[in-house]
Amino acid sequence: MNMTQRTMLLPLASLLLLSGCAKPAYKDPISKFQAASAVVIANAEDEYISANKKERDAEIDTKIYLGKAIEPEIFFGDELLVIKHDDLKARLNALAALKEHGNLLLALVNSDAPNEAKKAVASLDDAVLRLKGSLEKAFPDKGFKDKAGAFADIAGEVSKLVLEKKINEALSKAILLSEKDVPPLIDLLQEEVLNHFPEMERGSLSAALAARIKSYNSEIPSDLEKRKKAGTEIKSAGDALETLRFRPDPGFATMKEAHNTLVKYAKSPKTPQNLKELAAAMNAFADEAKIIADSIKTMQHAKEEGHDKI
Repeated sequence: MNMTQRTMLLPLASLLLLSGCAKPAYKDPISKFQAASAVVIANAEDEYISANKKERDAEIDTKIYLGKAIEPEIFFGDELLVIKHDDLKARLNALAALKEHGNLLLALVNSDAPNEAKKAVASLDDAVLRLKGSLEKAFPDKGFKDKAGAFADIAGEVSKLVLEKKINEALSKAILLSEKDVPPLIDLLQEEVLNHFPEMERGSLSAALAARIKSYNSEIPSDLEKRKKAGTEIKSAGDALETLRFRPDPGFATMKEAHNTLVKYAKSPKTPQNLKELAAAMNAFADEAKIIADSIKTMQHAKEEGHDKI
């Protein structure tokens, strides 16, 4: 799925925009953008990692309640894969590279020690190498490979410029990349995580719920406790389906707004008013990230409680 493949690289340029301005006034905006991005990235990682498991588990539940055989291929075949393994690895490697880049920015903005910056650059370079390796096994689309290759080249060049303390040159390159490519990439990732995955999951969970109900109605237990247990399982399946309606926004829309403000700030004369606008956008992004984190905790708590009742 090319739209997701391309979107994994989206915060790179926006994160870079302030890397040449490691001054006390910019510490708070950079820290907030990095922290908020980390929440959004972690949420995306969870979506990708759990996508195949959710599809497989729903299929197993459906077969169990319909009394159908479960073949070992359900664990090893490709039929139920929402994301093929090589594609998933490439996505996760791209997210890891973004994390390391955030660590580099924090090192630059919080310390003038060359050794700390050098360590952060080395970590980023290692992550980029892993990304390049995974791209050799995934994404046959030439357009995306060109885009991903450009990301790797830019990341490597920026790392070199950082080590040479040519921050302004790195900043200039990052602006050219981000202004053209980042906003549509954010839109694509928003569509994938917010709509594509939930839609696929909705079909699987609906089938699993229908199978539970059919199994119960085909032979209603005479024992009250067994009926209660069946009812709890049906309600649990219904709750899982209902949860899709309240899944937290993945946060990419607010990330896009924050990114646009970073581009605007990079082009501005950097007056106090410009900095005020930048801070407001970063605060909004940080607030959105907190909502996402809190929503995830609430959903996890509800899920744990549901398991305890079964």
